[in-house]
Amino acid sequence: MGRTNNFFSGGIRRKIFSMLLITILLIIAAYTAVYLFQSARVERLVGDIYEEQAQVFVDNGLEEQYNGLQNRAVTTFHREMFHARNILILSVAAIVAAGMAFAASITNRIIDPLNTITRRVASLGVRNRQFQMEDVYKTGDEIEVLAESFAKLSARTVLYIEQIKRVTSEKERIGAELDMAKKIQASQLPQDFDEFCSGKNFSLHAYMRPAREVGGDFYDYFMIDDDHVGLVMADVSGKGIPAALLMMISRILIKTHLQGGQTPAEALFTTNNQICSKNESDFFVTAWVASIDLSTGKGVAVNAGHEHPILCRAGGQYELIKYRHALPLGTMEGVVFKEREFEMHPGDSLFVYTDGVAEATDPQGRLFGTDRILDTLNADPDAETHTVLATMMEKIDSFAAEAEQFDDITMLSFRYQG
Repeated sequence: MGRTNNFFSGGIRRKIFSMLLITILLIIAAYTAVYLFQSARVERLVGDIYEEQAQVFVDNGLEEQYNGLQNRAVTTFHREMFHARNILILSVAAIVAAGMAFAASITNRIIDPLNTITRRVASLGVRNRQFQMEDVYKTGDEIEVLAESFAKLSARTVLYIEQIKRVTSEKERIGAELDMAKKIQASQLPQDFDEFCSGKNFSLHAYMRPAREVGGDFYDYFMIDDDHVGLVMADVSGKGIPAALLMMISRILIKTHLQGGQTPAEALFTTNNQICSKNESDFFVTAWVASIDLSTGKGVAVNAGHEHPILCRAGGQYELIKYRHALPLGTMEGVVFKEREFEMHPGDSLFVYTDGVAEATDPQGRLFGTDRILDTLNADPDAETHTVLATMMEKIDSFAAEAEQFDDITMLSFRYQG
């Protein structure tokens, strides 16, 4: 609905003038009505008095004198009333003029500062970002208080904007660094699956998806010597940059010690002592490390607090291989790790993973769990290694739906062909 245009519409200045003018007009109208009423009463009273005395003059033969006296009295009365009326009009005019002047003074004192405040606020922008106190606002009343409040609010707003800019700039810098760290981390994990397996009697694929820009999980595969392949699946406690740094250190140490001739147990023993010696942040690393003789299929594995591996015999089903774990790396110096021997036959498959797979959560808070892992694997136990990982991720994403990923998801599928 549009605004109704009437006498009281418009700005504050017009409203003050309108209200003052109406008040003065009402006072004048009331005073004029009283004046006219009283004048009429006085005129009737004088007429009645003269009528009472008329008979006296007539009885004494002074009727003409009476008429002249009456006419002079009425004329004098009317003349005095006319002068009084003129004085009233002049007084009213003076009152109206004084009232309007007073209204103008008051409105200028109120409206001009408000108009200036309005213009200054409307002009705030990129070039003029802060409202400043001016002399026009120093009225000693609520206008000055309002202007001071605007000035303080404007100063705080400018400060807040500067802080937001600094925070945004810092976040952009950190985001760029995290993106670089993510690329560096991704480049550290081997992904040359087909090239690595070319000409060998096995196939494998691995995959990692961090919960944040960078993660603490890692996998690794490499030739220990001409006849032995090394497999590593590990999970660093925590997330972010600290976990990623420890992840890269742990990966390098384990690989270096295995390729240096140490057994998996010896490699983890040495790596654990090295991590413990400078582990001021009390991080730890769970790890599953294996060495497989490609000519015989015989292998040795060590589990340092990690998830149970899953093995599928040729023509069979995937099953959890449960056995007692050792302590994670970084928890205690001097820990001795026990090796477990196993043997793979042609067509056997191995699936290793981090807890982010089993602990993937749906919107209701339920875990994906090892049962769903086994069901997914056994839906097609003969699937190629890359298909195994793709199917597993598809199932996890379908299960988790829109739920946030809280942990890194890492897994490796290995098939021995004999």
